[in-house]
Amino acid sequence: MQLEREMDNLNRVLLKMADVVKKNIADAFSAYEDESNCTFINDDIVDEYERLIEEMCLDILIKERPYSRDLRLVSGILKLVSDLERIGDHAEDVMEFTLKLKNEEEKPCIEVKEMVAITLQMVNDAMNCYVGMDVELANDVIQRDDIIDRMYEEAVQRLIVKDSTRSYAINTTLVVKYIERIADHAVNIAEWVIYMVNGFHKDKKIF
Repeated sequence: MQLEREMDNLNRVLLKMADVVKKNIADAFSAYEDESNCTFINDDIVDEYERLIEEMCLDILIKERPYSRDLRLVSGILKLVSDLERIGDHAEDVMEFTLKLKNEEEKPCIEVKEMVAITLQMVNDAMNCYVGMDVELANDVIQRDDIIDRMYEEAVQRLIVKDSTRSYAINTTLVVKYIERIADHAVNIAEWVIYMVNGFHKDKKIF
């Protein structure tokens, strides 16, 4: 009964952290699409949530000594929270280089806007598959990463041949790279959800 309560508390804190991270990347992406939407992103809150969740997980492992599915859940959350924190970091990165694009005359690339829409949905779905322990949705998130990888390559190639200022090309390339990394971390979250459900991580049985 005590373990169940602690797991419920852990889940609530993790979802609060996820809400902050999702808001931060939504704000960063919105700023890229429209510079008037630039705002301050407080990643310190995300870092505080990460430390709290790690402490809660370790406390459960030491005091409650969970086994089987509960042990997978706690160990999976310890891994998942790291990817969630990195998404928060990259939201800050996107905002940083978006601000450097504010004075450019060129408009945001349409290809990047498409990447943004898909990546934001991947992050939302990655957390939804955690909430529902949905392996099918998790696999769908993983498959979508191929689309983002292709779009990343295409966007970079277009920036190379496009007649743009050096600062525009460099800062847009960095924005695109961080978007691609956010998608990678969404995939990692989906992979950890699969592990929580059946003990497999990247087709390797752990326990």
